[in-house]
Amino acid sequence: MRYFPVFLDLQGKPVAVIGGGRVAERKVLTLLACGARVTVISPALTPKLSYLARAGAIRRCARRWRPADLKEAFLIVATTNDRKTQAEIARRIDLNSRLLNMADDPARCNVIAPSVMTRGDLTIAVSTGGKSPALARRIRLELERSFGAEYGKFLNLLGSVRQEVQSRVPSIARRRRILQRLAASDLLTLLRQGKKRQVQKRIRQIVGLKNLTLNG
Repeated sequence: MRYFPVFLDLQGKPVAVIGGGRVAERKVLTLLACGARVTVISPALTPKLSYLARAGAIRRCARRWRPADLKEAFLIVATTNDRKTQAEIARRIDLNSRLLNMADDPARCNVIAPSVMTRGDLTIAVSTGGKSPALARRIRLELERSFGAEYGKFLNLLGSVRQEVQSRVPSIARRRRILQRLAASDLLTLLRQGKKRQVQKRIRQIVGLKNLTLNG
């Protein structure tokens, strides 16, 4: 395994996206969903990116990129369709101290983007090490069929109950048993069937705490 799997916290972090096409648009939408402060550097933008710039959701530099544009960027994402430009960006960036993602060019960067599916706060990422994004996408689509919206609801419930268990159950061993039983229970099936009352009853049976507050 060449790449270390990791999730970056981009909340409030400056990210520079070089390029304004469809690939840049997909990257920008994902970055905004993660709370990043995005600057797009490109003479031309897709209609969606133009709208985001007018709305103030992203900052735009309507020209060709310059090395000075990248000084403050926590992450740099290069999405141009010009191989010479991509190579120039890679030459100008010190990969020992900067994070660089280049679309369809893993050999030149130190960050590759996986294919991602989300269900609320549940995130599953699939990577092929840059060898076949098409296969990563196929696997993601298969996962999306297996993991429905109930997983996001289940995770919210587990998070809510975990907080109460941690604050009210002093025994570490007992806390672990309760949380493991919840994760292995039939709650997912009940959520899938929309049986909210049965879900709450089942949680209280497993946890065994009075006045248990359930959110989610």
